[in-house]
Parts: sequence; structure tokens; C-alpha cells
Amino acid sequence: MTFTEPCADLRGRLTHTANNSALYASLVAAQGWRDISEQVGYSADPGYRLIRVDDRLSAVGSNEFEIALVDDVRSAVAYYDKVTLVSIPEAGNRLAARNQIWRSADVNHILPLREITQKVLFGYIAQLYNLILAEGDMPSGGRFYWHRQVSRAIEAGFYVYVYESTTGGFRSISTQHALNDLLDQIWSADKPEPFLALVSTFALISQ
Repeated sequence: MTFTEPCADLRGRLTHTANNSALYASLVAAQGWRDISEQVGYSADPGYRLIRVDDRLSAVGSNEFEIALVDDVRSAVAYYDKVTLVSIPEAGNRLAARNQIWRSADVNHILPLREITQKVLFGYIAQLYNLILAEGDMPSGGRFYWHRQVSRAIEAGFYVYVYESTTGGFRSISTQHALNDLLDQIWSADKPEPFLALVSTFALISQ
């Protein structure tokens, strides 16, 4: 099971002003969009909307959708999450969501972007699907950002599991101490494995 390829191409494209403006125009013109601010628990600043767009990337009923914070004043995308739903047999029947995330570094978006990633991931995505946290999908910081999000998931009371390639299964990480021990083991390895965690509102039947 591999979810480690980086999404640097996505970040590079959306940082370019023309590409960002084109994505904004495409998202707000899509038929399958809806405002999810209230459902996520996000209070959008004036001029911003947090939207979910279904079926823009592929056919109706596909396994992909998009979440974006759009700035209607500047016709720009401040936050973008391409969500891909996958089946992980080792984790049961519930679909798992892989999130490829980009955040704008524009100073104009600093306040609207505060806490948006955890609100989208834990307040929305994880309520509907199992949540995949892979270091290559993080907007910046790689493993350090991965550590922060996994730590937040544990603190929030989610069931958190780390994938172990040696066994092909998931190991429960239920405390901050267990997470720190795991990180010590990984970082001390000659060739550290890519970090991959699964966050769920349900305990896995088999681990």
C-alpha cells in the first residue's frame, strides 16, 4: 500500500497566479458545488466561501471530490484539497480519504486560513470516511507536519493507526507517548519508512 508520492506538482501549479485564477473560475462555475462552512464548523471571513465540488474532475459518481476556500474578492483559491476515496481492505469496509492539500502563502489569506486544515480534516473528512495521513500529501513540513496532525487526532479522541509495511497491517497509536516512541524508532532507522497513518471515528476490527 503506497500513498507516499509527493503532491509538489499541485503546489507548484496553484502558486502560479494564472493557474490559481483558472482553478477559481472552474470551481465556482461547477454545477456540483455546495457551501460546507457550517457543516465543517468554519466561520468564513467576508468574501470567502468554503466549498465542496463533486464530479468536476471526472465522471458522476467518481471517487474524487474537491474542497476549496475561495476568495471571491480576489478571484483566487486560498486553500485546496483534492480528496480521493480508496478502499483499504486491512482497515475494513469504510472508504478512506486521501487528501492532497495546498495552502496559499499570500499574506492576505493568513486569517481565513487559520485552523482550516484541521477543521476540514477532522471536522468534516474524518466524520464521513477513514482519514489517510501520508507525509507526501502534507502542504509543507513533511514529517513534522504529519506528526502535528497525528498528534492532534490523538488529542481529539480519534482512533489512530500507523501502517507497518513489515506486517502489512495497522498498529494502534492511542497516546502521545506511544506516538513519540514510534517516531524515535522510525527516525533512528537507517532508512526510515514513509509515514502513513489512518484516523477513524471507529476502532478497526482487526489490527
